[in-house]
Amino acid sequence: LKTAQKRLNHLILLILVRLCRKYIGSYWYKVMNILHYSLGFPPFRRGGMTQYCIDLMVEQIKSDHDVGLLWPGVLRDLSEKSKINKRSKYAIQNGLYCDSYEIINPLPIPLMDGIRNPEMYLIKKGKETYRSFFQSNKIDVLHIHTFMGLPAELVEAANEAGVKTIFTTHDYFPLCPRCNFFHAGKDCVNDHNCSDCVSCNQYGLSLRKMQLFQSKLYKLVKENALVKILRAKHNRKMYDVVVQVTEEQVVDLAKQKVYQDLRKRNIDLLESLDVVHFNSSNTLRVYQNRGYSGENACIVSISNGAIQDHKKRRTVKGKLRLGYLGPITTHKGYNLFKGACDEIWNSGIRNFEAHIFVEIGNPPPYMVCHKPYKYQELPDVMNQFDVLVTPSEWEETFGFTVLEGLSYGIPVIVSNRVGAKDLVKDSENGYIVENTVSALADKMKELIQNIEQVNNMNRYIVNEDTIKGMKEHSMEILQLYK
Repeated sequence: LKTAQKRLNHLILLILVRLCRKYIGSYWYKVMNILHYSLGFPPFRRGGMTQYCIDLMVEQIKSDHDVGLLWPGVLRDLSEKSKINKRSKYAIQNGLYCDSYEIINPLPIPLMDGIRNPEMYLIKKGKETYRSFFQSNKIDVLHIHTFMGLPAELVEAANEAGVKTIFTTHDYFPLCPRCNFFHAGKDCVNDHNCSDCVSCNQYGLSLRKMQLFQSKLYKLVKENALVKILRAKHNRKMYDVVVQVTEEQVVDLAKQKVYQDLRKRNIDLLESLDVVHFNSSNTLRVYQNRGYSGENACIVSISNGAIQDHKKRRTVKGKLRLGYLGPITTHKGYNLFKGACDEIWNSGIRNFEAHIFVEIGNPPPYMVCHKPYKYQELPDVMNQFDVLVTPSEWEETFGFTVLEGLSYGIPVIVSNRVGAKDLVKDSENGYIVENTVSALADKMKELIQNIEQVNNMNRYIVNEDTIKGMKEHSMEILQLYK
């Protein structure tokens, strides 16, 4: 009976505390009604952006905020008709639920395949439906994670309804229809005022395919074995080192003008938001180089729910083990990594190993190939090497592998195009190098010949570096909201 009484007292106290937070509105706490916009829920939608959104929502729900997800659903046609339907609550984690809202007939979702017909993304939707939605649901904050499928009128309606708006830059889609300013093994340094967009996007998805990929039918068959094979083949065509897509040069002044209009519309949309949250200084620089003013920008590095402080003292003995965790693709820097290793090996320096986590045929003598790993195997993976090398060739927005490496006490070498270079203190916990074979080889050679330097950097990470988890990051985001 005493135990039951204690539990009842505890329950009553918990209820009173939550009622005070939610309805009395104490000076030290304000419950917010936060609506995120993303492509949808796992397992149908996946990837870093989706997982970040889910992890952030979990932390916000744990802090007693009202949280929901708005996502682009069925694409019926290209008319101005659109509405928002409330769906069943989504079990976001054990015992935690969030509201779910589907936009019926949003804009198309091109994914990573590019925009073949840019005029489809300039269609105006009826604003009144969206304004009524924000007002009736008393939304405080609209947190946008992607511009895909997003009607401009949704943002306009939020601004008119007094909803605070924020956008997190997970990619470059507002400025680049292919999302990454990198294609066919080349960095898009200059798109010649969107002239190159015509050629780069000529194989983008048709309207019919996008309608299929946004349909309920595709949700049912997406995990089918045949569909997975076809999707993997398509992805290899886009990014594989050997199978690179070479587009026919197309000159179309009229279509170029529409790409320009689309970019201008997106820049105007960015600048109409209360805050644009950049996950790195690299991302902000790329956006500013393409016309965004940066007046409402704020840089806050990100995290995810799996990041924890696993730092420990490590001592390198014998051969230096260099690790590369990326896929065998050009944009992630595999060619740079292998080229640098080849240069060092051919110079006569042999006391190193290069560990990759994909199996390839006829690997060079210095390379150790491991099987691809699952995320839960990451602790074992991190024990396979002493220095993490992340030599991306594309302008990466962030790059979680750098944060993961540091969280295990492992020094990092990153190219100057990796967004997470903001976390690197040169010569203390790692190095930032130019994205060239010679620059990368010089730095790797320096560490191979000075093992104690690696041990010193590990010591610095363990003693001085703070690893930001999702709980700490969610508090930073709440400050942006406020």
